[in-house]
Amino acid sequence: MRTFFALDLPAQSKLAIARWRESAFRSLEAGGLARPVPAANFHMTLAFIGELPQRKLEQLCDRVDALLGSKPCAAGIVELNEVGYWPRNGILWLGPAQCPGELQQLATRLRTLAGQAGGKRESKAFQPHISLFRRCTIAPPASLSAPEFAVGYAEITLFESHRGDQGASYQPIHRWALG
Repeated sequence: MRTFFALDLPAQSKLAIARWRESAFRSLEAGGLARPVPAANFHMTLAFIGELPQRKLEQLCDRVDALLGSKPCAAGIVELNEVGYWPRNGILWLGPAQCPGELQQLATRLRTLAGQAGGKRESKAFQPHISLFRRCTIAPPASLSAPEFAVGYAEITLFESHRGDQGASYQPIHRWALG
């Protein structure tokens, strides 16, 4: 089972981002130059875990319980105001121009716990983002309107990724409230 920790977005934020994406990057989708990520799948990955046996996943959840019990993390708001493009992966994304320090610390802690549990060890720096399009075959044009979203977060979600005929879907396995 492929798993990851993420911030899930409120439904109204997902819909607002999808509407903005549709108007800002209409030519990408219309021209078949990229595949839009379904709004239901919008999330901000904190730590990719990968494949873990159920027993190890349960131990990891216990460690997250202990971590948040001893070092609570505050809920917060992240400003999504920057668009980026990773040509190697063909991903057009939305994220913050500056990552809040608390979010950076939370991601670092979760990545460490995931690695200790036998999950994937991340070598690249944490770049909070929401994937808007996949398989971008060309560098996207500048957006027609600047993104300005303030998205609140109050919990961490452990998701399981499922691949199907319609692409990936993400099912929550566990949630932790932030203080």
